[in-house]
Amino acid sequence: MRSRIILVALVLIGFSSCEEVDKLTQFNMSFDNQITIPANTLINIPVSLSTPDIATNSEATFAGKETNAASIDEIKLQSLTLTIITPANSNFNFFKSVEVFINSNGLPEAALGSNPNVADGITTLNLTTTDANIKDYITAESFSIRFSTTTDETIGQDHEININTVFLIDAKVLGQ
Repeated sequence: MRSRIILVALVLIGFSSCEEVDKLTQFNMSFDNQITIPANTLINIPVSLSTPDIATNSEATFAGKETNAASIDEIKLQSLTLTIITPANSNFNFFKSVEVFINSNGLPEAALGSNPNVADGITTLNLTTTDANIKDYITAESFSIRFSTTTDETIGQDHEININTVFLIDAKVLGQ
């Protein structure tokens, strides 16, 4: 009986140690970029906007974490937040819905996140992220983000939006 208790204790310690090692091989990589939503008088018409290419500098980030692209197991979007920069005192009332995609040379477009029913009165919009492994996009030299949105109000002036993306990088344990 005593040996079974010891065996169970060792197994539990082993599992918790694996989880601790996993945490040691994970880190975040974030990007802040801006996009301008132009003034328009169209309502309920899908609008598509893309950022310019965003340099990842991933190799430098990985080197700072003592890893490299070949040792990365997966990369997933942890959070995607849109914040209105200008005009002052503006909000996302003009958004009915929004979907966000990632693109990179030679790769198919992949969904990152969405909000199908944007609430009125908010100046910061947190999107529901997908569970997609987007390693190939973030380890590439650059990527771009495309927005597909439907408006439910006219926009009297351009709106500058900050896009904050936080990616969870999971490196392989001991190079496996």
